[in-house]
Amino acid sequence: MDEHLDRKYLEVELYEKVIVREKRRKWTLISIALALFLFLCGIPIYKERLPKWESLKAARQIAVEIEKLKTDSIQMKKPLQLHVLEGGRIEVRQVSNCETSNEELSNAENKHRDTTWSNANGEMAIIDAVEAKKLNLNFAIQKICFDPIDGMYTSKLKKVFVIIPVKDLAESRLDRASYVEVESASARISIN
Repeated sequence: MDEHLDRKYLEVELYEKVIVREKRRKWTLISIALALFLFLCGIPIYKERLPKWESLKAARQIAVEIEKLKTDSIQMKKPLQLHVLEGGRIEVRQVSNCETSNEELSNAENKHRDTTWSNANGEMAIIDAVEAKKLNLNFAIQKICFDPIDGMYTSKLKKVFVIIPVKDLAESRLDRASYVEVESASARISIN
């Protein structure tokens, strides 16, 4: 009789282990399916927002370069001009004053620093004056000058560097563009 009870007990115990294992496998499969579903649902959102994130990254780098421009100008006690170029380059040149013409800037001895900004393999662009007029962006610029005595040249107007994905520029789409706003004589910077 004891043998019969022991056998029944072992069968029930084994059956419970099988049930626990099946439940664990079921919940593991449900978890994997849910994680895969959420991952696949997130891909279109990621693709849609990636250009905005890239333009914000480039805007932060340009803002840092403007801060370096202000610091260098104050340390050197000379006006400096920052020019953001296509292809991911930033040129900083020493000028005699902030009203200097572009012809005087072409001298190689005036070059102070040449760096790069994150251009995401040519996928980002700085809007120039011509494109800005087409998109009704009146304050868009590509260069800025800072004088240690007078501050930012033409400080009465807000100046804005507009970084936009190249694909959006062709479609005149501004929702994924990032803006580096420089205003007041002290060249206060804000990124939008």
